Amino acid sequence: MRTAISTRLLLALACTPFACGEATDDEAGGAGGKGDSLEDKGICAGAVIDKRMGDDGTELADISELTDVFAQKVLQADGTEGCPTTYTEIMAKLRQTDKENCEGVRDGLRTAVVSETAQVMGKADSYRTVTTRQCGDRQPHELLFSLFGLTTKSSGLPGNVEVIAFDRTNKAFNYYAIEDGEMHFFGSSVDYLKFSDDEGARCNQCHPMGGLNMKELAAPWVHWEGDTTTPGASTLVDKHADDLGTKTDGIELESIVDSGNSALIDTKARILLAQGDVKEVLRPLFCTVQINLEEGSSTAGGKAPSAIPGGALVDSRLGFGSVPVATTVYSAAIKASKQKVVGNNGTQLKNKSGKGVVDTFFALSFPVISREDQNYIDKLIELKVIDEDFKQDVLAVDMTRPLFSEDRCALLDSAPTITKLTTASGKAIKDLPKKIRDGFAANLATAPTGSAGAQLAGFLANTADTPDHGKAASDFFAACDARPEADFMADALKVISLRRNQVRDLPVMEFQPTLPVDSLNVAETAHLDAATCTLVP
Repeated sequence: MRTAISTRLLLALACTPFACGEATDDEAGGAGGKGDSLEDKGICAGAVIDKRMGDDGTELADISELTDVFAQKVLQADGTEGCPTTYTEIMAKLRQTDKENCEGVRDGLRTAVVSETAQVMGKADSYRTVTTRQCGDRQPHELLFSLFGLTTKSSGLPGNVEVIAFDRTNKAFNYYAIEDGEMHFFGSSVDYLKFSDDEGARCNQCHPMGGLNMKELAAPWVHWEGDTTTPGASTLVDKHADDLGTKTDGIELESIVDSGNSALIDTKARILLAQGDVKEVLRPLFCTVQINLEEGSSTAGGKAPSAIPGGALVDSRLGFGSVPVATTVYSAAIKASKQKVVGNNGTQLKNKSGKGVVDTFFALSFPVISREDQNYIDKLIELKVIDEDFKQDVLAVDMTRPLFSEDRCALLDSAPTITKLTTASGKAIKDLPKKIRDGFAANLATAPTGSAGAQLAGFLANTADTPDHGKAASDFFAACDARPEADFMADALKVISLRRNQVRDLPVMEFQPTLPVDSLNVAETAHLDAATCTLVP
């Protein structure tokens, strides 16, 4: 049974943008290892360590069970050279086995480069890369490689690599990694949809519903190249062109992530619906599961924004808006908060002129609910599991805490028990949206006045109130706009600071420079009042 991601979840694991990080001592092992199966074949037979479950690190995966392109073209390939133990060895093997539409050494290879430090410092530093190899009739999301710890001075590429491959048979992603010369299998999206967040392969910590995660997903892509050029990125890719191919950017990577998650979404919905637990089916609507990062300024170089985006204050699905602020007001507020961007050692970064960095390259970065989770909820509407009105009713609860609302998340405990959610053909049962709505309403009928439960019950009682939720968001923005700019900015920065700190507790947030830090001390319960836009302790 899956559990909600807690804002208090310890950052015990590291994750790169797409796959999983280095193992800790108590995370090794596998379950049901079949490395000695007679069906197991290929250069990696008996050499792939199964890391899905367990803690002894000795179980081996039966690679004959795997049907993604990485398994077929690398793990199960013929040869005498043995199982690859580095990224460059993988690329060498693919040049032998994966030649359709990829005759040349660099054909099919595209690499995006990310650095949380090079842009703001204005000089080459350290990088991570995501490389896609598109050969045959594959889509770009079907084979992805992630390297980390790269510099322009390195003579070679790191040996350790993380791999995500799409399995067309199961319509899910499989996760692999080479770590210290050993090939590991970390399970699949299907596994992660069945694991709880605190069990199983560590990759499900960063990919809690099995999909691809690019934190800085939308324009201007914050730390990826898109609307700007990252110092040293071209040099890095050109230096290792045989294994990295040509350089791409965050714009292309965004489309790859979106297409990959779209390919997974039917599997995700089908598996969760088949498990028959309404709470788990609806969890991403009520609770924070996965996040993306957005920003308030579209001008590079840390230039102050001219408005606070509505998405930093309420869920953008309730309505679009923004609150204008003078750039001088914003700059004064972050100065008063002692905001800065620090490296992984906790020391403030400095630019080429030796000046301390106080904001991300595109200023005012803040977390939002992930596009992956938003699209999943829309899929439930398409499948007639819930309706748009129910979605809006839930999002409107505790409106000014769009992320990490413990009150809204706790309402999942009022989910009705429905014996079967789908028919034999996999379609939602008749009148399922009404059954879910009525079930919640019945279970919340005695909720205390003024509670989140009573609020949702009131919304559910009115099946024609969706426009009112949009009006509530618009009225809130108007209340914010009516406040003195400096007062509003001070309060808005506090709630944004709080959410940044809450997000930092998630395993997917592994690098200190990703978001600014400050000296503000904000209570976990702090939020903006929905009527007055003033800070509530």
